[in-house]
Amino acid sequence: MKIFFLGLLLIGLNSSLLAQDSTKTLSEARDTASIKPNPLLYNYTSSSITNVFNEDLREGANNRITIDFDYAANSNSVPVGIAYSMIFKGAVSKSVKDRGTKRMKDQLRFEDFMKTGITYKRYLKKWDGFFYVSYHHRQMRNILAPKEAYQLAFYGNAMFENDTIDLSNIRFQNFIYNQIAVGIKKKIDYGTYQMQFGAGLSLLQVINNQDISTKDSWLYTAPDGEYIDVNYDLTFNNSKEGGTSFTDFNGIGGSGDFNLGFMNRDKWKLTLDVFDVGFMKFKKNPMNYNGTKMVHFQGIGIPDFTSFSSQTFDNLNLDSTAKANLPAKSSNEYTLFVPFSAQLAFSKPLLHNKLVLTGGLQYRHFSKYLIYGFVKANYFIKPDMVFSVTGGAGNYSLFNLGVEFSKSWKYFDFAVGTSNLIGLVAPSHYTGTGLYFRLGTSF
Repeated sequence: MKIFFLGLLLIGLNSSLLAQDSTKTLSEARDTASIKPNPLLYNYTSSSITNVFNEDLREGANNRITIDFDYAANSNSVPVGIAYSMIFKGAVSKSVKDRGTKRMKDQLRFEDFMKTGITYKRYLKKWDGFFYVSYHHRQMRNILAPKEAYQLAFYGNAMFENDTIDLSNIRFQNFIYNQIAVGIKKKIDYGTYQMQFGAGLSLLQVINNQDISTKDSWLYTAPDGEYIDVNYDLTFNNSKEGGTSFTDFNGIGGSGDFNLGFMNRDKWKLTLDVFDVGFMKFKKNPMNYNGTKMVHFQGIGIPDFTSFSSQTFDNLNLDSTAKANLPAKSSNEYTLFVPFSAQLAFSKPLLHNKLVLTGGLQYRHFSKYLIYGFVKANYFIKPDMVFSVTGGAGNYSLFNLGVEFSKSWKYFDFAVGTSNLIGLVAPSHYTGTGLYFRLGTSF
């Protein structure tokens, strides 16, 4: 709330725009009559609004503050309502579970991310570029698992009586961290053509992480549940489950962001962005489980894998022989690379700049992630009002349909949108969703 009121205070302190020259030639008057795209209202190069390099300060402004929020989730099979239930600790209905089972072929794929925070930009006149500082809270999750693992987690092992199910190649990653970033952006004018470049460095304060992977693993349930045999090849690293204080450093890391663009005035623009190239080191009381063994459980049910944690093994009521075959527990530091993302996009204004079309490709560094291709149309209803539609295919959910609305005033601008409208209004039926907004002031 303090950040919000700070933004309102800055709006009240804004200075007026530079006065425009009242004497114009006829040619200049015709140029002005056509609507010129406002970089604060839409994104040439992005399907959402989280690209710090994508917007420019408006003419006459030296400072800009934005508050933004962005969340998206994608899956190849399970409705995003399951993700909401997992995040907010709610119950998952049987009908939603069943939809995931029916749509899933042989593997579950799911990823989501959340980013929210504040950014300050300052234009440097002598350098003719700007620098920025920002703070964001970040969350990312990625799950890959065989279909049988999904069914085991949500239905239990009774349905697999006298059957062996494959639990190999499971991968689960959960990252929760704070990001403090500084960066620069500059445009170089070569006359007909221009080049834009930007770079940023971030300090990552790790709050929470779980990283689970399996190799050759399977589970056999005997008739009538008399016993269970499990063969596992498991690695489980964990850093601070549950809540933590804002000042805790359960881990620390660093990352870099990069931007390169080429354009021909307002005729077209080509950009390449790479975000989150970095690592995290987990060193404060980490917990690890690692092992490759077979264990026999006599007359025992499978634990609730939807709330799997480091206490799962500790809470099993087993004899000493069975416990000796569980994964070895240790407290070793570990390091993970941050899942990075990359994007290439081309934009072209049309209809006297009333319409701007953008086509792009996005990639996120997750296993079996399909490159996401999108087309975004920004239509200027008025010079200060834009409605956008985005269509895309790829990632895990295969098809997204998004919309966005943007409005600007003298010193203030606002944008709200979704990268997947269908999942936003019907989360219990569709496998992708998204919601983002931005509040900004320039002065």
